[in-house]
Amino acid sequence: MAQNTSDKLKITAYSKNTFANADKVGEFTVRYNPSSIKHDYDITYDDDQAFGSSGTEKKYKYSKPETISFELLFDQTFIPDGDKEKYKVADSIKEFKKLVVEYNGKIHRPNYVQLTWGDISFKGQIDAVSFTYSQFSSDGKALKATAEVSFVEVVDIKSRLAAENKSSPDLTHIITIKEGDSLPILCYKIYGSSLYYLEVAKINNLDNFRKLNAGDRIVLPPLDR
Repeated sequence: MAQNTSDKLKITAYSKNTFANADKVGEFTVRYNPSSIKHDYDITYDDDQAFGSSGTEKKYKYSKPETISFELLFDQTFIPDGDKEKYKVADSIKEFKKLVVEYNGKIHRPNYVQLTWGDISFKGQIDAVSFTYSQFSSDGKALKATAEVSFVEVVDIKSRLAAENKSSPDLTHIITIKEGDSLPILCYKIYGSSLYYLEVAKINNLDNFRKLNAGDRIVLPPLDR
């Protein structure tokens, strides 16, 4: 019997972090929804204190990418032998790994993904996954498995700055590199001058500032530092 997937957690894979329909690679719909989801927010503050100051209030630096994690269940033990659906744990895990975990040779990285379920809509990329197999058939085929998965947020810099309403050169900026980006251009956007690119390259331990890899993140610190 066909299963209604409208109320299931769906993971859609994309080749670009635009998450546009034109860049859609495929989608994976879970068979069993997770029983709980953990959504983490990590905010970084500056512990430095000005000389002679007795103040204790920490200065906001930046918010790290959000993370979301949960457990997925792959289970065929409750499927009747005569069910024409023929759900197999191994096949489902293979499909999940191909779309979400494995290296995509066309884009030289795993796919970007969007998770949607009810009020949840999370755009990111796989951060970690761990499979545990707990039940097997007599010939050693997996009948039941769980996957501990976590995803890290992916937001293009324009969306991040718009959400935070921050473009000041006296604030720390975390930027995800896109194709065509260069340090002089990024410095000009943040500081109003491209002259700081060598300092930014040094802070980020870049051996070759002329070659930036799309998807990497770099830090542009406050101008007064």
